[in-house]
This record gives sequence, C-alpha cells and structure tokens, in this order.
Amino acid sequence: MADTVQQESQEENAGHRNRLLAGKAFVAAFLLALIWPFTPSIEQPIQYNHQKHIAAGLECSNCHTLYENSAWAGLPTADACAACHAEPVTDSSEEAKLVQMLSEGKPLEWKQVNRVPNHVYFSHKTHAVAGEIECATCHGKMDERTAPPPAPFFEWSMDNCINCHEDRNASVDCNACHR
Repeated sequence: MADTVQQESQEENAGHRNRLLAGKAFVAAFLLALIWPFTPSIEQPIQYNHQKHIAAGLECSNCHTLYENSAWAGLPTADACAACHAEPVTDSSEEAKLVQMLSEGKPLEWKQVNRVPNHVYFSHKTHAVAGEIECATCHGKMDERTAPPPAPFFEWSMDNCINCHEDRNASVDCNACHR
C-alpha cells in the first residue's frame, strides 16, 4: 500500500509539473507574439523631419515628384535635397549627415515603406491625382512626423482596398487592380 501511495504521489507531482511547464510555455509564446515585430522597422538614411519641411511650405510633390504622372510616387533625390541643403541651414545632426552625403556624392538610399504585392497594380496617378485622395489617407499625417515612418500607416490588405473602393464608389472589379 505504501508503494501505491508513493506511486500516486509521484504521478500527481509529474502531472503538476507538466501543467506548470505547459503554462510557462504558453505564457512565453504569448509574450513572444506580443513583442515580435510582425513588420520589421524600416530605418532610413536620414531622419527626415516632414513636420519642419511642410511647415516651411513644402508639399509632398516637392520631394515625391513622380506621383502626378506615374504609378510610383518616387522618393526624394539627392538633387532635390541639394537645392536647399548644399550647405547646412540648421544645427541638426541629421542635416549635417545629409550635407556630408551630398558633398561626397553619396546616393540617398531611401527604403520604400509601403509595398503592395507584386500581383497588385497600384497607381499614385490614379489614386492621388484622378481620385483626388489626399496623401494622408494612406500615409497618415506626415505634417506631424518629425522622423520617417518606420512602418506603413495601415495594413495594405485586400479588405482595406475593397473598403476604400466601396466608400468612394470605385471599381471593385478584380481586373482593375490585379495583374
């Protein structure tokens, strides 16, 4: 009988230990899921301050020069920056970095933040020009940003696109957007 009691006690301890380990594994997996970056943060070569530039009178089209005539909006070129920043205008360390890159002839290696899948056709000309959709609708309030966005403003998903198209009475025909 003593052997039976001891065996039952060992089985009970093993069961308790297994439940405890399973609970710890669940908590660890849950915490990892919370802190794991689903969208990697994008670091730009210059911490461009949209707020300052927009307050100074620049518009999106001053730097993103292709959007009116192209599917792609374009990213600022070194020439566009050099028009004002061949020499420092402020005491900003980011501007000093930019001026140095420009003086050394280094390209500005901006990283694209917003991407749609390859099978989707998205045109800034169609949306921003013909559709008269404000840049902030898709890119957020850039006039408040003091650094480049590290991730897209919202998830570029089919549901979000369809909802936007329906709200604006735009085509939801598959062939309108899918190649």
